[in-house]
Amino acid sequence: MSEVTARRAEERDLDDLRAHQPRPEIDLVGQRFEEMAKETGILAVAEHEGQIVGSGFLDFVDEALQPEVKNLWIYPEHRGLGAGQALWTWLEVQARDKGYDEVFLSVAPDNAKAISLFLQLGYAPTGDHLIIDNPSTHVVADPDQVSMHYAIYRKSLRAY
Repeated sequence: MSEVTARRAEERDLDDLRAHQPRPEIDLVGQRFEEMAKETGILAVAEHEGQIVGSGFLDFVDEALQPEVKNLWIYPEHRGLGAGQALWTWLEVQARDKGYDEVFLSVAPDNAKAISLFLQLGYAPTGDHLIIDNPSTHVVADPDQVSMHYAIYRKSLRAY
């Protein structure tokens, strides 16, 4: 099996990313690319055999959770290749290279698959929560279980 790699997104990637984004009506890909142009974040893509298989974003805006890994999305047909881990590792290195000692993420408490990955990657729950004004149903198996808050996790980057 060939390796999954991660890199900074480029303008040439936008059509592919938009075609695969989970909520095209909000064009999160376009928003994140604009934020990267303003240097308030980094949009990354994961590639496998020359094909984009996912993306993630490192946000430098929220002072309480800075930097925060957000919007990790692995295309469903490419899950299980290690793309999530490749993106997380690459984004963490970017945060460390910018001088940060830790990195954060927030996740719906019902998103068991994501939480399992985060724990494997060395993240630990802080016990803090982020209130969500407009919760999303696409991150949980049962739309009736949408959470009105996200749990905050953190990871030290000092071991890098």
